[in-house]
Amino acid sequence: MHIGCQDAQEPEETGPILLEDLGLGLVDLPQGCTQVEASDEPLDLVCELIETTETPAGPAGTVRLELGEPSDFGFELADVSALDALREEHRPLFEALPGGEFLGVGGALFYGPFGSARYTRGRFQAEDGATLQRIRFFMVHPTENRLVTLVYDHPPVDRADSAARINNHLLVLLENLRSSDDLRAAMAEGEAPAED
Repeated sequence: MHIGCQDAQEPEETGPILLEDLGLGLVDLPQGCTQVEASDEPLDLVCELIETTETPAGPAGTVRLELGEPSDFGFELADVSALDALREEHRPLFEALPGGEFLGVGGALFYGPFGSARYTRGRFQAEDGATLQRIRFFMVHPTENRLVTLVYDHPPVDRADSAARINNHLLVLLENLRSSDDLRAAMAEGEAPAED
């Protein structure tokens, strides 16, 4: 998924991060990502794309976590018919942003500890006038009927860079997400939670 020769510098391990108010936690952060400590967001990361044999280094972007409103209806992310519904729901999220443009729903379906996950893409203008690309990578919360979304904003890049950001950052975050109860239990046992 994100295999490649790195520089001699070993990645710094951050250890578990509990997000108690959201009922979530992270086993660890992906390589190149650091947590912004003084932030109002429950999870706020700066992620730099590290050079590997497959991908060049890329400019830093930011990742934050959003928790959707509880729903009375189930989310069928694994179903192909979900693509049309996602297109209709997510297009306004991008088009409401300054200079916002919706670029579509990713056709690939991913799986993590909480089940299936999908993403949508677009671009918009930041407050300083710079154009940013946005990936909204989402899955269903493990204990509540609501969506958990990782929102990744980064400078405009080519498809290879976007794919690397999904593989090296978002998919690693997906793999490392746990319910806060599961993560707390693993920490109490003094063990690293098992990777799925």
